[in-house]
Amino acid sequence: MKTLNRPSQAELDAMSHAEKDALILKLFDWLEQLEARLNELENKTVKNSRNSSKPPSSDGLRKGAAEPRQRGEHSNGGQKGHTGTTRLLIDNPDVIEEIYPSGHCDCGAELATQTAVVKERRQQIDIPEPKAIVTEYRLMQVRCHCGLLHNSAFPEGVTPNVSYGTRIKAYSVGLVQGHFVALERTCEIINDQYGVQPSSGSVQNWIGQAANRLLSEYLANQHALINAEVIHVDESGLRVNGKLHWLHVAANASHVHYSVHEKRGTLAMDAAGILPVFTGVAVHDHWKPYWHYPCQHALCNAHHLRELRYCEQLTGDDWAIALRLLLVEGKKAVAAAKADGKTALLSETITDLMYRYDQQIDIGLTAFPIRPHEIGHKGRAPQHTATNLLIRLRDFKTEVWRFLSDWRIPFDNNSAERLVRPVKVKLKVTGGFRAIGGSEAFCIIRSIWESRKLNHLNPFDAIQFGGGGE
Repeated sequence: MKTLNRPSQAELDAMSHAEKDALILKLFDWLEQLEARLNELENKTVKNSRNSSKPPSSDGLRKGAAEPRQRGEHSNGGQKGHTGTTRLLIDNPDVIEEIYPSGHCDCGAELATQTAVVKERRQQIDIPEPKAIVTEYRLMQVRCHCGLLHNSAFPEGVTPNVSYGTRIKAYSVGLVQGHFVALERTCEIINDQYGVQPSSGSVQNWIGQAANRLLSEYLANQHALINAEVIHVDESGLRVNGKLHWLHVAANASHVHYSVHEKRGTLAMDAAGILPVFTGVAVHDHWKPYWHYPCQHALCNAHHLRELRYCEQLTGDDWAIALRLLLVEGKKAVAAAKADGKTALLSETITDLMYRYDQQIDIGLTAFPIRPHEIGHKGRAPQHTATNLLIRLRDFKTEVWRFLSDWRIPFDNNSAERLVRPVKVKLKVTGGFRAIGGSEAFCIIRSIWESRKLNHLNPFDAIQFGGGGE
């Protein structure tokens, strides 16, 4: 921004009325630019993961929840109704070691020869010593008594000379795609444990083979989400071949579908193939392209809590606090009604919440009114941050509060956001994908991996495979 030269008194006295009017208008333009710049700098200074959509990693060591726990709200330790996870004795242990008393009784009898009963059982869980098992397959030839020769065939996946088996392949792919270990480090881990070191190229080939095998299950996930009543959707950036691409996720309680595309908006969502034909309720963060699709919509109120907290810090007004507390009150009302075995909230409760909500929206818009369109300027007039949030909360009231009357709808979009976070770990480890094929294989394998975990199944079992490769 250029420096504005201050005119001297003599220069002002020499100006005509028209010149002074032009100077005044120029000063107003200058003030508007400074105000916009100041707001931008204030936003950068104040915003964090508690009051905006910035990731928690940007907070450094100062982190906190969007809806912080109230002092004394919960006691320390496990909460009432929480299911414990105490390890229980199993009936059929793999190894049993019977420990007999040694020595002699006071009467002189040898204790080891006496009748014994089990006094106490204790079990210890351990893992077997890592050891590579080499299996040699010998193709046998049989000559019948009539003189004819008969040959058998090697099992699928047993290639000439020496190859790797299905478990080591699944373990390698699981480390890379499931636990985000780098390729080279995966090879080192296997070598350290088993004394066998596959090449990074071999592991990369196994990833491609696993993706091909899981493609049908990946498409089944897509179909299940298309027919679901409620899905969560979100998107986040990732790098492919050094360029920005976008990872899109759709999920419900049992299925996950990742896809990658060079675009972030409707082109990518159309390519993912879910939202264009979805007829249920999509929960999202109000990003504009989602509204392109004719399904029902519900908005993430965790985002609203953070943005209201920011407006509270920015303006100091009570309406931001009141709206935040109203949303939390609605969430707790639904949770309490469910706990009491009810199927819906009382209409009086909903009416009261909506009345107070509308009241606070009006108070907020009185403090931060909508700026009218300026003649000569294209597009809508720029609005204050608080005004933009209030307009959204007013115009999308149904989508904000859908969780109140339709209990299939959660309060927030955390289901999708949690599925995006692990991908950020992947990017921190590898920096990105070298080619689109690698990112697509990742989406297929990761979709099945997360779906298996949602259904309490071992994700490594999904990638047990054979055939082809080294």
